[in-house]
Amino acid sequence: MSRIITHDDPEGRRPPANGYKWYLCHWAHKLLDFRQAELEAVAGMFGVPRDQMVFRQPPSDPPHMMPFWYVTLPNDDVARHILSRTMLTKAFYEIWGEGSDWEELAASIASYPEESKAPWLGPELSFKVVVASYGGTCTMQQQLEYMEKVSYIPFQGPVSLKAPDVTYWLQVVDCKDTPGLGLEVLPPRIYFGRKVGEYNHIVAQVEYSLKTRPYIGPTSMDAEMAFIMCNQAQVRRSQLVLDPYVGTGSIAVAAAHHGAHVMGADIDVRVVRMGKTDAQGRTLDVFSNFDHYKTRGRLGGLMRLDMHRHPFRGDLEGTFHAIVGDPPYGVRAGGKKSVAKEVVIHDRETHIPATGAYNLGECLRDLLDFAARTLVVGGRLVYFLPATPDTYREEEIPTHPCLTLTHNSEQLLTARYSRRLITMVKVMAYDAAAAAAHHDANPDPTMAIDRIHDLVYEQYERDEKGKVIYPEGALNRKKHRGKML
Repeated sequence: MSRIITHDDPEGRRPPANGYKWYLCHWAHKLLDFRQAELEAVAGMFGVPRDQMVFRQPPSDPPHMMPFWYVTLPNDDVARHILSRTMLTKAFYEIWGEGSDWEELAASIASYPEESKAPWLGPELSFKVVVASYGGTCTMQQQLEYMEKVSYIPFQGPVSLKAPDVTYWLQVVDCKDTPGLGLEVLPPRIYFGRKVGEYNHIVAQVEYSLKTRPYIGPTSMDAEMAFIMCNQAQVRRSQLVLDPYVGTGSIAVAAAHHGAHVMGADIDVRVVRMGKTDAQGRTLDVFSNFDHYKTRGRLGGLMRLDMHRHPFRGDLEGTFHAIVGDPPYGVRAGGKKSVAKEVVIHDRETHIPATGAYNLGECLRDLLDFAARTLVVGGRLVYFLPATPDTYREEEIPTHPCLTLTHNSEQLLTARYSRRLITMVKVMAYDAAAAAAHHDANPDPTMAIDRIHDLVYEQYERDEKGKVIYPEGALNRKKHRGKML
């Protein structure tokens, strides 16, 4: 796995031993626990082993509140490839200098190797300097003053504001006038360097927004999160991807955008076959969403099934490259599984098969075993696991002898509960005997989080003044909940 070093670690002051380079990574300031995990997963898609990556923390406490971290990567091309996929990494820069004030910055730039700066300062290269401020606004007059402070850099080429050959980045971090967001703890910092690349995810954030999608429901996955899940699963062109809880197709749509062939399944036949009718009387369903994005040809099919009684042959192994889904965990939509009942089917077109209660622990045991059997070796399983401050225990995360856990990222939703994006990789061919022994050793799949509905909606106690007594840790979760964390 990757390593994290502190800002003052001497290792961060010298070139990486493996021939990689240090890049400053500008992360989005949201979903803080997902940023490193997504970057590692996407870097792996472009040939960067996770154990070759080193992250260097910024000089802030806590470090995750500063969005500027150093990371080692092989070269500029790999950095740009990564930016073409990531949702939470905004840009990479080759930093020539940094400091807590302008004097430190100048000294740092002066000490940066001349042979690294010279290729970008030639008279044949046009350039521009972009001034950015983190933690406040920066007027045009301030920008000009800041550029004047770095005029000692020997720029030789012509200025080109529209299409420069080289873009330099001057970042001023000053959060002393930004109270209430937790940023006031960040120390002043100034960075200067060459922009290697930046992302442009208007397509994912605007075109794929749920607001513009024909068919959605109350549990449709947010478009940005669906793309992050596909990045964690390393979804690529021509792969075969399954969403076993497809619902209205948010995750499947994101996978198809990346060129994968997708299959979807859901226990509710009404969702996958019947859809709903809009105000104009048109039928809207999952197919409508794929038609909307012109990716219908990548939808391999929809099935009515659940992991408990699925129709796949027992010898169907090594089929899917990724399985990505959001299991029902009972806050808004409880889990259901197929059950056998003696009924007379009068109309197969409108018949809805019988279902019974399906607790999350049992659901995840079936999901992991299905993934261990049907994923290719190296394929990934990505799913959300609910958690509460009172019940979460890392050792309770479901396991399987054929799968290994690589990432576990938490998104706080309310003061009462969160969800964790679990990423697992298949590391060996399916071994039925090992799977049976594992299940025999853990016969009861029940998890503490199976009570999530009661935990979310239970009434907290109040003190003699009527003030709510929150469980330990709940107040911080209430303050920093939602998309940011």
